[in-house]
Amino acid sequence: MSSHEVRKTVFSPSPWENKMGYSRGKRVGNQIFIAGCVASDGDGNVMGENAYEQTLFIIEKIEKYLKELGAELTDVVSTVTHLTDFQHFDDYCRAFNDKFGDIRPVNTTIAVKSMVKPEHYVEITTIAIDSK
Repeated sequence: MSSHEVRKTVFSPSPWENKMGYSRGKRVGNQIFIAGCVASDGDGNVMGENAYEQTLFIIEKIEKYLKELGAELTDVVSTVTHLTDFQHFDDYCRAFNDKFGDIRPVNTTIAVKSMVKPEHYVEITTIAIDSK
């Protein structure tokens, strides 16, 4: 890493970050990495009753962390999404398109057996490149 390369880290209120020893987001130069986000508030409450609502909540969280790291949602180039069941795919797609339809990041969506809480249907991991 060169001496002029910017490094910045952000954390969320999630207890898992301290327990596992990771950060919510990291910026290295113009690259921004946001760890997998689920639809939970700072107290661990699940936010959203369906995959559409959860996806919107998650992307708003991602946008908040991007801003803290000096980037915007339009800087997102890649997402990886985990769904607990592909029955949630249409709701997830609709919300994803509502937020990313004009941005069009690359995306991989996979199904997993479960997440931290059974009420979580969606988790999104994000990579952005700040072009400013």
